[in-house]
Amino acid sequence: MSSLPRRQLTIVSNRGPVVHEAIDGERTTTRGSGGLVSALRGLFGTHDVTWVACALTAEDRLVVHERDGQAETEYDAAGNPFRLRLATPDPHDFDLAYNTIANPLLWFIQHGLHDIGLSAIVNEETRAAWAAYRRYNAALASEAALECDADAVLVHDYQLYLMPAMLRELGVATPILHFTHIPWPGPDDWRLLPIDLRTELLQGLLGADIIGFQTAHDVANFLATCEADLPDCTVLPAGQTVRVQHERSERDVLIRAYPISIDAAELRAHLDLPAVKAASARLAQSRPERMILRVDRTDPSKNIVRGFHALDRLLARRPDLLGHVGMVALLTPSRLGVPEYATYLATIRQTVADINERHARDGWFPITLRVGDNFPEVVAAYQQYDVLLVNAIADGMNLIAKEGPLVNAVDGVVVLSCRAGAFEELEPFVLAIDPLDVEETAAQLEQALDLPAAERATRAAGLRGFIEQHDVARWISLQLHDLEALPGARR
Repeated sequence: MSSLPRRQLTIVSNRGPVVHEAIDGERTTTRGSGGLVSALRGLFGTHDVTWVACALTAEDRLVVHERDGQAETEYDAAGNPFRLRLATPDPHDFDLAYNTIANPLLWFIQHGLHDIGLSAIVNEETRAAWAAYRRYNAALASEAALECDADAVLVHDYQLYLMPAMLRELGVATPILHFTHIPWPGPDDWRLLPIDLRTELLQGLLGADIIGFQTAHDVANFLATCEADLPDCTVLPAGQTVRVQHERSERDVLIRAYPISIDAAELRAHLDLPAVKAASARLAQSRPERMILRVDRTDPSKNIVRGFHALDRLLARRPDLLGHVGMVALLTPSRLGVPEYATYLATIRQTVADINERHARDGWFPITLRVGDNFPEVVAAYQQYDVLLVNAIADGMNLIAKEGPLVNAVDGVVVLSCRAGAFEELEPFVLAIDPLDVEETAAQLEQALDLPAAERATRAAGLRGFIEQHDVARWISLQLHDLEALPGARR
């Protein structure tokens, strides 16, 4: 793939690349969290980037006031410049858009988490929140429209599904690519959202020139959803295109898969950090003889509890493993303001307590649970796992399945959910599981522990090689090349 010249790019997302906070009266600027930010920060060194995001803290809002709402230049840790413009939507609108619509409504639909037998999916309050979601998208769109004298606009994720069409309504002619980081389910799942709301959602996305997803499966599901719900559009499956008719004109929207990945060099650089070396030494002293690792957010979609039950079943049928095999679970608290998430974390803790009580012996416990945010500890554990369990019910990609194998030093085996986006790429190198099947998960954990050394080495080498070749730079380049090829793109 040929390299592209330096381009002017506008990125739009809910969370920005930096967060401003006040600590002891002093302003601090820290790196924004999340895989989206990590993936896109790599553009700073090779392109001229303006990033439009939501002001998430009180200090962010003070920065907006001091700058009179204008974009100003900031710098990443490597000294690369980027321009940052922060939008300040109404706080109440943001709360409803984020905590009622984006999370949990859209997130739960797209991860198959709604219990339709017990809960109302959409009611009067939900529709009021949808109006706030619309206003939130409009607030960011109005700021982004001021920064669209660029070669391309890259809009990201489920918080901003309505934005591409809004940008078009504001007169933006710049090529737009919207990328969805989470799974896109089929039309039957989307019927949990009333037809008027899902039509607005689809039409919002189709304001883009290119709509990107993580996997070919997501692309097929999106095309099927458009075919089911948008009779005025023509779906061209062979070309992965949706033809949108508007009054007397029509245009084609390309639907493409761009599997996200990691920055291999950046992750490996962590291995030399003192904090990682110290964490690695501590783990070497305390870890079980054979270590099963899981690293996750405490999100119901991550299926953490079933993973614990699988270990429970394995130890019940293989008592010879007691005292020798243990699971280290490094979990980051997630969205505890959403009741379902708070309840799930409580269930995680109780499940660990029950299993530990059932199998404990002589000071040994089968599960070591740590809830917090300690990336050096995670990197240390990546290096040492014998088995990495990723059993998500649904995942757009799951970068843990790529991070762990890249730095693992003991030919660890990956047991991977067939419903994680990463499975589409990594299937030849992993042991597959249906995440809802606890018995199968237990059997695959057992197989992973019993694999001969030669097979473990072959699988580990295959994973590392694939991840190194399919890194985050490739993910970005695929998108920019497709934008470059659009009719009328600036060259």
